[in-house]
Amino acid sequence: MPRTPSSLRPFLAALLIALGSCGSSEEGPVYKHVLLISLDTTRADQLGCYGGRSAQTPRIDEVARGGIVFEQTMAAAPSTLASHTSIMTGLYPRRHGVARNGFTVNPENVMLAEVLRDNDFHTAGFIASFALDEVFGFDQGFNWWDQDFGTEVGAARTELNQRRGEAVTDAVLDHLDQYDGGDRLFLFAHYFDSHSPYDPPEPYSSEYAIPGGLQTSDFGTLGRQITMHQELVNGKKRAVYDLGLSQDLARYSLAEKLPGDEDLKALYSGELAYLDAQVGRLLDGLASRGILEDTVIIITGDHGETFWEHGDFWHHGAWVYQTNVHVPFIVSLPDGRGKGERVSTPVSGVDVFPMLLELLEIPLPEEVAGVSLAAAFDSKPVPTRRALFSEATQPSKRLPGGFIWENQLKAKCIRQGRWKLIEAPYLQYRELYDLKADPGEHNNLLLDMSPETRRVAERLLKSLDEWRRVQDPRPSSFKSTQMQNIQKRLQGLGYVGDLSEIDDSAD
Repeated sequence: MPRTPSSLRPFLAALLIALGSCGSSEEGPVYKHVLLISLDTTRADQLGCYGGRSAQTPRIDEVARGGIVFEQTMAAAPSTLASHTSIMTGLYPRRHGVARNGFTVNPENVMLAEVLRDNDFHTAGFIASFALDEVFGFDQGFNWWDQDFGTEVGAARTELNQRRGEAVTDAVLDHLDQYDGGDRLFLFAHYFDSHSPYDPPEPYSSEYAIPGGLQTSDFGTLGRQITMHQELVNGKKRAVYDLGLSQDLARYSLAEKLPGDEDLKALYSGELAYLDAQVGRLLDGLASRGILEDTVIIITGDHGETFWEHGDFWHHGAWVYQTNVHVPFIVSLPDGRGKGERVSTPVSGVDVFPMLLELLEIPLPEEVAGVSLAAAFDSKPVPTRRALFSEATQPSKRLPGGFIWENQLKAKCIRQGRWKLIEAPYLQYRELYDLKADPGEHNNLLLDMSPETRRVAERLLKSLDEWRRVQDPRPSSFKSTQMQNIQKRLQGLGYVGDLSEIDDSAD
């Protein structure tokens, strides 16, 4: 569906036009097209190019070999809308204002699509999940927006709220068949397949499902698995989406697998393999149309998923362990700059925005929290000592305190180099990890501090306190005009818990 540009353009984007910042030289643009692929709910460590062995991801791995792999990328938030808005603005959620799914993107935010549209790009977005629906304002800046989620096919899997990767790829290629070769292209393709429930299509289900085990899953399957783990910890079940973790669940780090865990992971791997094939179809489609050879390819993710490793079992959004926030970030340039490079310096999802604009020679809006990583394409170091942040978006239940920022008391973390400190004010609980020595985050160094770890903890906590005291989020709220419909559709994606079954005595 074609989109009419908004009359409420941010002042800075308009200023860029007035200054004539077209992002090109007399010889033509440095790079003509951009393809931004988002892999929803994709753990970096499950992809082959990041050392994963469970899923076959040859097409993503091929892009990685031809470009740069940022090995340690932290999502700004472990949920879809908040994290994607950070990718598209270069801002952390506590500034762009999107607290969690269902909230609106304030039009004062300068979005990547707006900047590129105003610099002569045709901007087209292709969405796989209602979590990024235009009703939330995430579509601002796009000339073309495709979110045809199909029709409802059943209670367990509601296609009205999401669509398979095949449909997303088809939509992009169908749109490109109308492309006349005149404009520069910004294509945003969002894939949702690795999000729960894990239900890979054939032949991926047969290839990846454990013989004699689960051939598919639904939210009921996941709910029962989560309950088994929670009852093992403290004999009770807890609606984590609505209430967040308890201290018992937050402390749990035994990484003990239960029957059914490997079945679910196998199905997740099948979804990743299917997703990889659809990414390959998309790249092949661009190549056959003569577009790929002039295209910057960015593959990244919004958040991961805890399996059985921590107390937020088979979940994301409520905590900020690496299982939730370590995401892929791969960039391939058509001229081969940076080919084969791997950057181990920790970076953030908020860096996508400034990095891309520098590569395109487009001036940055004034307010950006991220930094450009473009130096890496010339084998130069990227900033190494800066602090990175991520903030949980759950629990959805409003916490006391009357703070301006919805997530003020939720779990959050700061990472600087090898060190990572997690704090959950609503639980009065903290953790400190040395990710070099303990990448799985199982040894909380605050339980037995050495003089060195005490100094590290004090330094990180001071920086985290300074960051979280900033309460200047752009206004946003849950989309109340369609409250019941939104709640129903988010519940169909697993984003709303069942308050009728909450056991709130687990604290």
